[in-house]
Amino acid sequence: MNLADLEMPVVGDRFRLERRDHAVHIVRLADGVDVGALEVESAGEGLLVRSLCIEKEHRSYGAGSEAARLFNQSCTASGVAVVRAWAAPDLGLSVYFWIRMGFQPVHGEGPGGGIWFERRPG
Repeated sequence: MNLADLEMPVVGDRFRLERRDHAVHIVRLADGVDVGALEVESAGEGLLVRSLCIEKEHRSYGAGSEAARLFNQSCTASGVAVVRAWAAPDLGLSVYFWIRMGFQPVHGEGPGGGIWFERRPG
C-alpha cells in the first residue's frame, strides 16, 4: 500500500485532506489555507504516519484531530490493512493524541526510545 492508493481528497466538517507533493496536506475549508500536513510512507502491509504537523499559528483549533480522523477514514475506504504512527519520547502530548485517535501502543521500544502506535482500520 502507498500514499497514491488512498482515496483523496477527503472532506470533513472544517478541513479537507489533499494529496500533493508526496504528502497529505490539511486545508481549511473556510478559506483554502494550507494549515499543515501528514508525512506518510509505505510500511509493509500498510502505511506509516511519520508526522502530523500543524503550522504553529493554526494549532489548538482541531485541525490535527480532524485530519487524523479523515486520514483513518480514507485508509478504511482504501482497504489499508494497518496504519502505524510514532510518538517521540519527549512529546507526551503525541502519545495522548494517538491514543485518542484510536491507535493502540505496540509492545517494545520504537525508534529513538519513542512509542509505536497501530490502528487496524475497518
